[in-house]
Amino acid sequence: MKRLILALLLLLLASLACKTVLPQSGAATPIAAAVVVWPSPTEQPIATSTPRSVPPPVTCTDDSCLNSCLRRINQTLPTNTYEPLTGVYAEDNIDLNLVYYKVEEGQLGEPQILYVPDDFRIYQEDLTAHENVWMYASSLLPPEQLKWITGFEIFSSSSYSGWVSPTGTYQDDRSHWILGIDIVYAQDPVALTYTLVHEYGHLITLNTDQVLDGEYYFGWDQDAESCSEFLSPNGCSKPDSYLNLFYEEFWKGDIYEEWLREVEKQNVDSSDEFRALVEQFYEKYPEQFTREYAATNIHEDLAESFEHFVLEPKPSRDGVVAQKIQFFYDFPELIELRQTMIQNICSYTQ
Repeated sequence: MKRLILALLLLLLASLACKTVLPQSGAATPIAAAVVVWPSPTEQPIATSTPRSVPPPVTCTDDSCLNSCLRRINQTLPTNTYEPLTGVYAEDNIDLNLVYYKVEEGQLGEPQILYVPDDFRIYQEDLTAHENVWMYASSLLPPEQLKWITGFEIFSSSSYSGWVSPTGTYQDDRSHWILGIDIVYAQDPVALTYTLVHEYGHLITLNTDQVLDGEYYFGWDQDAESCSEFLSPNGCSKPDSYLNLFYEEFWKGDIYEEWLREVEKQNVDSSDEFRALVEQFYEKYPEQFTREYAATNIHEDLAESFEHFVLEPKPSRDGVVAQKIQFFYDFPELIELRQTMIQNICSYTQ
């Protein structure tokens, strides 16, 4: 494949790493935007607790409550403020895993502290912040979906705000998943909410209820002999899976072949070059995607659309983007899941 295949697979496949997904016009508006800042080798960051008064829960029975619920979680979720820093870590691209927790029945185990430069210790040692993020993250999902998450990782990154990854030697155990969250980015409760819902879109569409166990694929070419349904590097999708049905409706045919040719199979030397290809593809079909990042691949398109499905009112407009969001309303179990997640945001207390 291409020269950067290993790096891109690690980014786009093994760990489905995503930048924060902010809503489009007409969507529920974030209360604040997160600014990611990085430590200096000469100055230690200061973590300042932000006191939170807990407003009364919002009972959410229709889409009119979405803004109120996001406003409420912005007031409710405990956060720390890390002082802005400059220096080498602000100038370079930094991706560091800080702490890993095993998850059993929705509960965090003991922290496994990873080696990091001293400048990152303030993030690593803020175990209360880690627990606050996990308590909120785990509260959004009902038990039948939370069961997939068996690991939780806190990281620090200049590239992305969250990811999910299947476990196993080759990241091929899709019955067990790790959720990773950037601790600095998580200090914006609304941005964290969008990130979590996006990542849960991956989790819900790529677990073993949706994708067959078996051989781990390293490519996006379709192979009817190996898989009669949609085949991705994550494996062969089941006939009635959300992924396969989404592919059949929105990606199968010319647009998929064009994406393979113009994005996936192009030789690139850096992630910046790959992003440029995605941007060019998006600019050809802006009416097809919720935003540029959704044009990365079908997995990101599906997760982006799921995020809009959960956190925005049902679209009444026409067009492919609206159809991709409306796609999820064809499944009663996803409508129920949406309502559960929204109500959990609206009534969250810690």
